[in-house]
Amino acid sequence: MGEKAEYKSAIRSRRMIRQAFLELIQEKDVEKITVTDIITRADINRGTFYAHYRDIRDLMEQNGNEIIAKVISVLNDFHYHHFMHDPLPLLRKISDWLEADLEYFRILVNARGSEAFLTKLKEIFIQQMEIDSDIPEAIKQSPEFTIHLHFMAGGIINLYQVWLRGGINTSIQEITNQICRILSIYPGCPDVTVGNKNL
Repeated sequence: MGEKAEYKSAIRSRRMIRQAFLELIQEKDVEKITVTDIITRADINRGTFYAHYRDIRDLMEQNGNEIIAKVISVLNDFHYHHFMHDPLPLLRKISDWLEADLEYFRILVNARGSEAFLTKLKEIFIQQMEIDSDIPEAIKQSPEFTIHLHFMAGGIINLYQVWLRGGINTSIQEITNQICRILSIYPGCPDVTVGNKNL
């Protein structure tokens, strides 16, 4: 019983620290946020912070790693060789995930330094598709495949990023639908040809 209460307390502390951090990055640059800022805003003692994180950088890395782990989990649920022909299931899953913690992601992508994190997400998306796809190796090694993969990953992530930053006034469902429409009319995606093989 004691362990369960301790576990709940740890989750609550981490949630309070994360919320304080999110509020602070809307007010000042990440580099200027201190542990004192965090514990004052979260109304916790210094020991509670250090029970979970070494410093602000560790807090940022752990938050980023949690998101990346979730992204990988979402991606692992799908088979990528059908993505260009039927992207809707994966994109709906991503949209549902974003909506579940929408304010957090809005703040995150607006924070200074978010570009490096978004680039990492794009790289993970590309790596997962390269590894898990059953597309023949001869095609996966081709420049054409690489071009299409980077185009799709970069475009999709950028579109969600712009939407989260308020640059597109529509629902996330409509963003998902438009991505599917773009991929369906893009003539190169489903029919990239390398030698006599089709992608």
